[in-house]
Amino acid sequence: MKIIKGTWSYLFWLGPILTIVGVSAGFGSGTWQPIPLALITFAIIIIGLWIVYQAYSIEQNSTTTWWSGRATEAGTNAIFSTISVLIIFALINFIAVRYQTKIDFTENQKFTLSPQTIEVLENLEQSVKLWIFDRGKNHQYTQLIENYQKQGNGKFKFELVDPQAKPGKANQFGVKQLGEMHLEVGDKKEVIISRQLEPLTESKLTNSIEKILGSRILKIYFIQGHGERELKEDQKGFSEAVNTLENKNYIVESINLASISQVPEDADVVIIAGAQREFLDAEVTALQEYLDQGGGVLIMLDPSTDPGLNNLFEEWGILVDDRLAIDDPKIGRLVGLDPWVVLVTRYGEHPITQDFGNGISLYPFARPIESEAIEGIEESPLIWTNDQSWAETDLRGQLKFNEGRDRIGPLSLGVALTRASIEEKSQETELEPGSISPAPGESINEPVETSTEELEVEKEITSTEVKSKEARLIVLGNSQFATNGWFQQQLNGDVFLNSVSWLSKPEQETLSISPKKTTNRRIAMSLVQARFLSWMAVVIFPILSLAIGGIIWWQRR
Repeated sequence: MKIIKGTWSYLFWLGPILTIVGVSAGFGSGTWQPIPLALITFAIIIIGLWIVYQAYSIEQNSTTTWWSGRATEAGTNAIFSTISVLIIFALINFIAVRYQTKIDFTENQKFTLSPQTIEVLENLEQSVKLWIFDRGKNHQYTQLIENYQKQGNGKFKFELVDPQAKPGKANQFGVKQLGEMHLEVGDKKEVIISRQLEPLTESKLTNSIEKILGSRILKIYFIQGHGERELKEDQKGFSEAVNTLENKNYIVESINLASISQVPEDADVVIIAGAQREFLDAEVTALQEYLDQGGGVLIMLDPSTDPGLNNLFEEWGILVDDRLAIDDPKIGRLVGLDPWVVLVTRYGEHPITQDFGNGISLYPFARPIESEAIEGIEESPLIWTNDQSWAETDLRGQLKFNEGRDRIGPLSLGVALTRASIEEKSQETELEPGSISPAPGESINEPVETSTEELEVEKEITSTEVKSKEARLIVLGNSQFATNGWFQQQLNGDVFLNSVSWLSKPEQETLSISPKKTTNRRIAMSLVQARFLSWMAVVIFPILSLAIGGIIWWQRR
């Protein structure tokens, strides 16, 4: 009998435990069938049998009733306390699920959207949908997208699609690999992430939403007529880059400046891709005038070429090196590249490259491009080679660094520049006190009598409306990186596309959003400190604990 009684006392605790497990499973999974309901039912049966057994055993062995015993009262109180706690936890979970509220306690508000993004989402007039083509959720961007959805007032939605399970939807968006993300607004579609390892940032997503909602279609002109790379589907062509631009709702055309004498007024970006022959003076003047009006120009140079743009480069402070950038041969052998293919993992602090991190981009046959300080012009290097690279002078001999002739790295392969330009200059005409403008037909030298009212007018200022724009220029020491075959390699396409996007300067661009930075809280220790800490945790503290325990045991003995 004692054995049975002891067994029942242990079985009783199985009832509350199963109840807690069942309730937790129900709230956690969002469904109560079949496992959570079975656990709760089994727990109720155990508790009921225990109560019946307790009542029967006490009635048989005592003159008092089971309900009036102290054990019954204590057990009843314990049961009701347990049930009350479970009900409280259930209500708290219900309220938390129904009315979700999150507080961001991080130092840099890492999980909070910026005011610019909130303003964009609250003012959405059309529904925006983000399509994620991947096999499963990525926790690196899940929280960010959910924040967008909550702030979007029902007009921002996202959907995860497995390209293998739904190939039709993937073909509709032209998906080429896992991890791609596409924005859709009505009939407009835009690729914002083209690789699985590319990070999704708030700046990139907000800028893409602003761009796809823009009503104005941007126009890109490729200059031809000087041996530039053509926009066709061959190994040296730019068809992949052009197709990607057109998928991003750009209009792409080619022009010959010699035949039209000026850059078209609707040009948002002008691109010079690997010119082999010199530009005419009139063409250079047309480019300068276009920049003076606040235009955007992308110039990609190749080694051993002179496009005749020295006047423009001198005006902007561009320094073009005639030498060839050579990468460390050891690095090239590791990844199967020739020394003249420069592998870049270092980028400047600029909106074009701010999200690249330590990503890789490749530049075959590149030349260094630098800049000097010019008043009124802001310069920013974009691409840097590694410390083991150098600028090779002798292109016909053996590729090795020669002290005195070659220049050791790191080398700048591209630079972005901005300059404020004025469309119309203000004009001020200040008249001397007591004088007025002569009437038509009168000479300024003839004496003119003035009345008292005329003497009160001492100054007259005439001015025209002033419109300030920002001219943008990017010069890269390579054009082959964006040709067919190279365009899809690593970050090559992103360098080109981000450059065009930055040059186009759409009015809705929100490049001011910077990625949230995480403060480094790690403790930096030397090797001696790390070893001492390991000995303290593994040896000293355990031995000290055993010694203290032994002393206490000996004293009590």
